Amino acid sequence: NNAILSPSMNKEKVYRVQFDRIPTEQQLQSLRDGVVITAPIQREGSTKLITAKTLPCKVIRVGTNTSKFVDITLVEGRNRQIRRMAEEVGLRVQSLHRTSFCGITLKGVSEGNWKELTSNEMEIILKTLKETTISKSMDDDYIE
Repeated sequence: NNAILSPSMNKEKVYRVQFDRIPTEQQLQSLRDGVVITAPIQREGSTKLITAKTLPCKVIRVGTNTSKFVDITLVEGRNRQIRRMAEEVGLRVQSLHRTSFCGITLKGVSEGNWKELTSNEMEIILKTLKETTISKSMDDDYIE
């Protein structure tokens, strides 16, 4: 169900990002505060370009002040959002990996493999799916 990933669901998604250079504190703060980007939005079979400021997000440098790596936590999820945000502050993304969604992490999973969800992780998924269904139902009621 892709609706679970919809920006309207406001679920936290954490990404490990490697930039092309060491980001300055000013660049990181700009990312935290939100930057204006243009991204395509798909609705009812058509695509529109929308220019708007991103929501504030968590940005944490990984390692020392000379590290090119940061963790970015978004509740939105616009098309190529992190790449577009980075470009706005003069950085280029070298690598980008989602490491967590709704608190469910990839910890203990090696590349190309999978793991069974724990009962706690399944509860998170089922709760989120239920919220998605309720939200979608409310959207449908509003449209009609």
